[in-house]
Amino acid sequence: MDEKLVSFDLETDLVTSLRCLLEALSQIERGRNTYFKWAVVYGHNSLQSAMCLALITSDSRLVRKRDKGDLDNIEWLYEKLLKEDFLPYMGSHVIDSQRFEKEKISRLQTVRNTFIHQHPSLYIFTFNELVELIHISIDLVGFLVNESERLAINWHIQSQIKDLVSELSTQLTNCSREGRNA
Repeated sequence: MDEKLVSFDLETDLVTSLRCLLEALSQIERGRNTYFKWAVVYGHNSLQSAMCLALITSDSRLVRKRDKGDLDNIEWLYEKLLKEDFLPYMGSHVIDSQRFEKEKISRLQTVRNTFIHQHPSLYIFTFNELVELIHISIDLVGFLVNESERLAINWHIQSQIKDLVSELSTQLTNCSREGRNA
């Protein structure tokens, strides 16, 4: 019996996470707010993948923890994406720290960790806080794919990501409106 091999890559991770986020937001629009947990997790995963794709064009070592092979967390990736030293191409852009505040990135990391490592306790968040965390994920992924000119991905994947980010932005705007009206 031949053993089937399975492989993973950041481009596929990003597209898959964005699709899962789209589905989670659809569930939230239907009133299933328990999907917020997964929307935040998928938003974080999408952002981490996009950040790694932006840095890996400069040096693959920029996306890994020093002693381990694990991907760095989004706070550390964010810090690296602020440095002009790591711009791979002429015309590439660093993250605008005014537009994408570190405190929000840190909060996204903290909330995601809370959800992933949840203990048998009750956590309560406001609708607006969770929407804001998802929004920062989508906006920053959009920046990295559409504006930063840092990602070395093929046009088909880039087109898919752009379409998903656009669809997610629209869906999140609708979700935000519904949250304010509730």
